Amino acid sequence: MIHSAIEFAGPPPPGGYRLVFPYIVGDLYGSPNTGAFVEPASRGPGSFVLDLNRTREVLERELEPTDFTLGFLHVTPAQTRIARLTPIALERDGIDPVGTVQWLDERTRRPLMLVYVDRPARIAGSFTRAGKTIGYDVRTTAPGYVWIGSVSAGAQETLFRAVPAPRRLILRINTTASSRGNQPKKES
Repeated sequence: MIHSAIEFAGPPPPGGYRLVFPYIVGDLYGSPNTGAFVEPASRGPGSFVLDLNRTREVLERELEPTDFTLGFLHVTPAQTRIARLTPIALERDGIDPVGTVQWLDERTRRPLMLVYVDRPARIAGSFTRAGKTIGYDVRTTAPGYVWIGSVSAGAQETLFRAVPAPRRLILRINTTASSRGNQPKKES
């Protein structure tokens, strides 16, 4: 069960919005490739609940072999199947996004991703460019959902790993970028 508050960076969409929760199957990044079969239940203004237990069987039927777009990542065992829950905020009566969306731990303000793993597994790998390293060392001990967040591993290294479920979770909707894109262009 996911209990989350909603927070806006920028003005709330004037026409309202709706949340959908598709998955990226077989990868951590990219475009969602499932339908939105997880439905949020409103707890009141600015909050919602997701019952991921109700849709676990449907999700497991959607799973495909893991094939990371980031070539330096690998998963052990190789037959592990994963899916990242990717919330999207859309126009209330349309299909256009109203902004970008991310999970945050309210206390640390750390961005998080929620990933389903079908067995005990390890996602690992690292990449260094211009002296800065990004690494992954995500370990799971059982099938189910895992929160993944970044931690500083040194002045020039960021490490993504499994983190404890946040006590208070926020779904942040950043409308700033999308509202700038909808402004009329100035004529020269």
